Amino acid sequence: MLNPDGVINGNHRCSLAGQDLNRQWACPNASLHPSIYHAKNLILYLRSLGKKPLVFCDYHGHSRKKNVFVYGNNPKWSWLKDDRSIPHHDEFYLLPEILEEAAAGFCLHYCSFQIQQGKESSARVNIWREIGVARAYTLEASYGGFDRGVYSGFQVGTRELMEMGEKMIESLVLMREYMDCNRAPSKKFESSNGDSDDSGMA
Repeated sequence: MLNPDGVINGNHRCSLAGQDLNRQWACPNASLHPSIYHAKNLILYLRSLGKKPLVFCDYHGHSRKKNVFVYGNNPKWSWLKDDRSIPHHDEFYLLPEILEEAAAGFCLHYCSFQIQQGKESSARVNIWREIGVARAYTLEASYGGFDRGVYSGFQVGTRELMEMGEKMIESLVLMREYMDCNRAPSKKFESSNGDSDDSGMA
């Protein structure tokens, strides 16, 4: 938990210093944003050791869309023109595709891989841009429940969140196995969506 003081005191996004901590990743201040400052420096330290994370995932609640879904980073859908020429192998699609098959509450259709200017200081975009983690995500669990699948019409509860956590771990293991045998993502997100609206605050 990167916002313990805010959460304990009932804040939605802000720390007790009045700072939206998910907009401080570009240049966190050790005094104003200590949890972000130290978390980012830990990741930078791992990179300096040649142990850059394979996956980075920031967990959030979402107030608009339903179900569980991720935001990722596809350079070709970036607001910044230079990003669109960055070479990649669509590796950011593989984990969400696995989650779609593994987790009843996950919805690939609601995912988005846009990189918007207003999200540059978020964890997802900054870890991708500055540290080079291609599989950097924000995983969102809706405050508004589910609207498809076996949980349609139900609220997101503790049981469903715990199940999602279990499926995330299983999917990470399967992703590693797919990578070891050079299995490429199907890119079915692009064929069905193009990209969805990156609405919300993550």
